[in-house]
Amino acid sequence: MYNRDCKKIAKFAMKNPDNLARLATFVLTTIQAGLATTHNQMLDIDKMGADSRYLWGNKRDGYLYMQEHKRVIYAAVKEAVKTGDAVAAIDVLTNVPNLGVVKAAFVAQMCGLDVACLDSHNLTRLGLSQSHFKLSKTISPATKRKKIAEYVEYTRDTGGAEYWWNTWCDYVAGNRANKSLTTGDAVSKFHVTAVMA
Repeated sequence: MYNRDCKKIAKFAMKNPDNLARLATFVLTTIQAGLATTHNQMLDIDKMGADSRYLWGNKRDGYLYMQEHKRVIYAAVKEAVKTGDAVAAIDVLTNVPNLGVVKAAFVAQMCGLDVACLDSHNLTRLGLSQSHFKLSKTISPATKRKKIAEYVEYTRDTGGAEYWWNTWCDYVAGNRANKSLTTGDAVSKFHVTAVMA
């Protein structure tokens, strides 16, 4: 699943700043929402832009920030992908409002970096609290990078990007929020549909 779908998304995202901004928008739509809802959210955002009803709260701030800074963020993420530096990619992506370490790592994972999204499902699987990887708003830049590096190392030590992608897709398949996505394969493919459609 990872090798087919995540790599397809990575190729798309690294093509240009608009595609990376679209990927970041997709990740914003996943916050406190079932994956199965994201395609319709993306279609509405395509039509309504920042006025979409799905861009509530800090999601709108994140969308607008990404649109305004997409060229700078794209250049930094592209360089990070080229050098395999997941920490640098996550560091710049966490400047986007509403993208904490975990969701920034999700963007980085779908850009082809060896890191994973340890979301609420994965934190439960690991027996960790939901706030385990949250950063303080007053954290210093050096401490922030150190915490991001620890997060990246943790995701790699516990399986890496491919493991977490594949097992997460299997884990959420058919759950309450994704009843229409009954297999891990369908969950994985749906990411491509939501991001690239």
